[in-house]
Amino acid sequence: MKDISEKKFGILAYPAKHSLSPVMFRAAGLDYEVFEVGSDKFDEFVRDRDFDGLSVSAPYKERILPFLDEVSDDVKKIGACNTVVKNDDGRLLGFNTDWIGAMEALKEAGVGLSGKKVIVLGDGGASQAITYGLSQEGAETLVLNRDSLDSIEGRECDVLIQATSVWITAGLDVKIVPDSFVQELGASGGAVMDIVYKPLITPLLEVARAAGCKIVTGEKMLLNQALKQYKIWTGEEAPAEIMKNALENSLK
Repeated sequence: MKDISEKKFGILAYPAKHSLSPVMFRAAGLDYEVFEVGSDKFDEFVRDRDFDGLSVSAPYKERILPFLDEVSDDVKKIGACNTVVKNDDGRLLGFNTDWIGAMEALKEAGVGLSGKKVIVLGDGGASQAITYGLSQEGAETLVLNRDSLDSIEGRECDVLIQATSVWITAGLDVKIVPDSFVQELGASGGAVMDIVYKPLITPLLEVARAAGCKIVTGEKMLLNQALKQYKIWTGEEAPAEIMKNALENSLK
């Protein structure tokens, strides 16, 4: 059995260089690399299994599933995996900590979910995980993909969650939700969460904050899901304050 100091972890994504996961896990003492693997090299990379644990990000949360020897119940229900650990027998086990990270972020911000009407923007792996978490908390959830965003006007909503990578892929000038909708949400005491953490205050959160909404920034979900990943990989509680401080300092 390898000691934790001998094990190799990393983020598997494309692109991956923007990720702040290395900042947190390196601060926590792990050997953590950036595996920016293109689509044509993905199968080979996973089959080689030259790693002990992975944070899996876009666009591979669903694509990695056939390569895993075993997955947790939440991965089966969500249909996406963001955490992989290689056990002592060399088998790959898949988990999902995204939903845990999102729910913890909302709870820490004092956002109640039971019986609330929640609209989730996006239908990718992160959205699927968040939707699963919301169902566990007893929320009434509506998922709108980018093609159906126009139908948001007039919808009842207590909590709005932006779960696409739009600010990364399309730039900061994109308007994904009418300001009027966000303003109505603020007037009714609603909350807005954005899973993107660069920038920390996204264009949507700027409007939401001005409208009086409770806002939840993306690094909260990132941190909470990472704490759970650390425990899955090591079997020990994560050094939460060290990881939190490293993340916050990198965002200054």
